[in-house]
Amino acid sequence: MKTGPVRVLHVLGTLNRGGAESRIMDLYRHLDREKVQFDFLVHTSGKDDFAEEVKRLGGAIYTLPRFKGYNLVAYELAAYSFFMTHTEYDVVEGHMTSTASIYLPKAKKAYAECGRKGPVTIAHVRSAGTENGLKGIATEYLRRDLKNKADFLWSCSLHAGEAVYGEAAVRENRVEVIPNAIEAEAFLFDPAKRMAAREEYGIAEDAFVIGHVGRFEKVKNQAFLVECLADALAENDRLLFVGKGPEQDRVRELCEKAGLAGKVLFTGALPAEKVADLYRAMDVFALPSLYEGVPGTVVEAQVSGLPCVISDRVTDEVCLTKLVERIPLGEKEAWQRAILAAKNRAKDPVNREKEAQEALQSIREQGYDAAYLSKTMEEKYLELADGR
Repeated sequence: MKTGPVRVLHVLGTLNRGGAESRIMDLYRHLDREKVQFDFLVHTSGKDDFAEEVKRLGGAIYTLPRFKGYNLVAYELAAYSFFMTHTEYDVVEGHMTSTASIYLPKAKKAYAECGRKGPVTIAHVRSAGTENGLKGIATEYLRRDLKNKADFLWSCSLHAGEAVYGEAAVRENRVEVIPNAIEAEAFLFDPAKRMAAREEYGIAEDAFVIGHVGRFEKVKNQAFLVECLADALAENDRLLFVGKGPEQDRVRELCEKAGLAGKVLFTGALPAEKVADLYRAMDVFALPSLYEGVPGTVVEAQVSGLPCVISDRVTDEVCLTKLVERIPLGEKEAWQRAILAAKNRAKDPVNREKEAQEALQSIREQGYDAAYLSKTMEEKYLELADGR
């Protein structure tokens, strides 16, 4: 008979403040860890953003070498060796789906050879697309048979599930949608915190602020916002970027060339409570991504009562309230109109508080609040472990 909590191993690229990592941590904080405990297998060797918190919550962190294609045999051996020496897991949940078709079967094989039952394996899709170029082609190739390499297929949305597992898997009800739940109440609009955040970042009380939260990567398409708004910003308008990443320097250069340097703020990566305050400081949220799963940033922005202008490449499953408008990336003038239309709404903080409360209720009802979803997930993990 099993003693102690069900142990779930989450396989990720890193434990930094990315979307998947943040959503897992939101759930982790609310779990009854005497019943379910999370550990992490990552592909980085440095100290990641959530490392200390994971350890405080009782979790362990292990590493695999980063998969580079040419090291396929070494990667397979490393994964197999890990699971040969770590047979304590009831569930292995692979969020790094580019290589899940490698490490999930290795977990099964290692446990079988050790005479250990299980583990239950889950592929969990967090994004609908892949990068351009050879890396994207390699990811699609590795994912091609993923639907047959895991016991359960989870996805943040039906759109992402179709993109990775195929339409047939969705049609046959093999794909279960697990909402990308957030710490919803932490993002509620608060006028006092709005003012404090604006003061901290030198933003005038009457400035109109267009905000974006996300890593600076090509898929997030921040350059589009700069190009779109270069000739549309008034003197007192501000473009606020929250995040860091390899594309940041290029976006800075675009801002300078467009003459926007004095109107654009770059905050870098920030802890969740700081990000929540900056949503409050914004007047409209913009996400021109080339692809996404169900981006938690759009859910967070809605709870803050923000009108959200997003790319039509982002699934409509993120439109949890009336605050979201999806626009094709080719329609630059439509983007300008939608973003600048929020100026009138920005003058009515009372209405924003009302819309934020309504959004919170709607998001809870649709399963996107981590405090609520954690109980469902706790029961799900217990059932999976019991049935293996």
